[in-house]
Amino acid sequence: MKSSYEKLGKYIRVVDERNTADKRENLLGVSTQKVFIESIANTVGTDFRTYRLIKRGQFAYVPDTSRRGDKIGIALLDHVDEGMISQAYTVFEVVDENRLLSEYLMMWFRRPEFDRYARYMSYGSVREIFSWEDMCGVELPIPHIDKQREIVKEYNTILQRMDLNNQLIQKLEETAQAIYKQWFVDFEFPNENGEPYKSAGGEMVESELGDIPMGWRIDSLGQHIESASKQHDFKKKELIFFNTSDILNGEFLHHDYSPVIDMPGQAKKRIQKDDILYSEIRPANKRFALVRINANDYVVSTKLMVLRRTKFELSVLRFYHLLTENSFVENLQKEAEGRAGTFPQITFEDNLINKSVVIGNDEIETKWEKFLHAYYSRLYQCKDENRNLQEIKSLFLSRLATLEE
Repeated sequence: MKSSYEKLGKYIRVVDERNTADKRENLLGVSTQKVFIESIANTVGTDFRTYRLIKRGQFAYVPDTSRRGDKIGIALLDHVDEGMISQAYTVFEVVDENRLLSEYLMMWFRRPEFDRYARYMSYGSVREIFSWEDMCGVELPIPHIDKQREIVKEYNTILQRMDLNNQLIQKLEETAQAIYKQWFVDFEFPNENGEPYKSAGGEMVESELGDIPMGWRIDSLGQHIESASKQHDFKKKELIFFNTSDILNGEFLHHDYSPVIDMPGQAKKRIQKDDILYSEIRPANKRFALVRINANDYVVSTKLMVLRRTKFELSVLRFYHLLTENSFVENLQKEAEGRAGTFPQITFEDNLINKSVVIGNDEIETKWEKFLHAYYSRLYQCKDENRNLQEIKSLFLSRLATLEE
C-alpha cells in the first residue's frame, strides 16, 4: 500500500540558538541549489551575537520566497559541525531520527513539486512569506524508518557517482591544461630522448611571437576557421533553440523543442556537427560548446558565433581546446572589457580572426591529436553519464510521492 501522508509539523521543531559568544567563523548562506555556501554578505559593523547558530543535521530556510525565482532556499547542514546564519533564516531540526531521517526529508525538499507548493502557499503584499506554520502544514509520505534508510542509501549512491565523475572531470581538465602549457607555451614537449625539448637545448627559431621550436610555425586562427552565419530555413514548425544562456562550459543545458512562431528574433543561425558555438558576450562566463551530434533541428542565437573549420589539416578538437583554454578565455575577456559598449563583447573579426596559433611539427601535432581524442572521449563519457544520472535522480525524487510501504 502507499504510505499515508502526514503533516510535517509533528516531526520537526524550531531551533533558536543565538551566537552569544560572538563567534566569527563559518558564516553561511543558502543557495537556490539548496546547499549551504560561504556567505558573501557585507558584514561590516554587524553584531554577530544576533546571528543564529546551526549544527550538523539541522535545516535552515528563508521564509521570504519573493526574490528567489521558482525555488525556496532551504538546506541541510551536513559538511561542517557548526555554522552561523543570519537571523533572517529559520533553523529547525527533526525531533526523532528514528521516525524521520533528516536526509529523507531533505530529499523531499529537493523536489520541484515542493518548490511549487511553497511558492503557491506564500503570501504577503510586499514580500511573499512561506511561514513556519506553512512549513508545519506540509504533507508528505513517511514510510517505515528502514524504508527511509534504503531510499537515502540508493539516492546517495547516485550522488556519490556524480561526485566521482565531477572529480575526474576536474582532474582531466587540469591535466589537459597543464600538458598544453608544457608543450605549446613552454615548449617542453618530450624530444626523441624523452627529455623536455627547450631545457635539453632543442633548436629554436625566431617568430613573431618569439622563439619557437625548429619546424614549428605560427598561423592565424582565421586561416583554419570561419564564423558561419547561414540562416535556418525554418521548414519545420518546431525546433530546438539555443541562446547564449542555454550552453555552459561545453554543455547544452536543454534539448527541448519549441514552436518556431514563438522564437525570438535572434533565433536565426543554422548549425551542424563539429561546429563550435561561442558566445560573443562575456567570454569569462564560458558560454561555449562543441556540437557533437547532427543538428538539423537546432537553431541558435545571433549572439552565438558558429565557428567552423575551413581546412582539415587539424581536428576540430584542436581548435575547441585552444578556444576554451583558460589563458585564451582570460585574454578574450580582457579584450571584451576594453571594448566600448554596454557590456563586454567580442566579435570574430575583431578578436578571433587574427589570433595567433602555434602549430607544432607533424610528430607533435599527431601526438597532441591522439591525446585530445582520448581526453575528450573520457571527458564526455563522464559528462554524459552525469546527465543521465541527473535524470535518474529527478525521477527518483518524483517517485517519493508514490512510495510503497
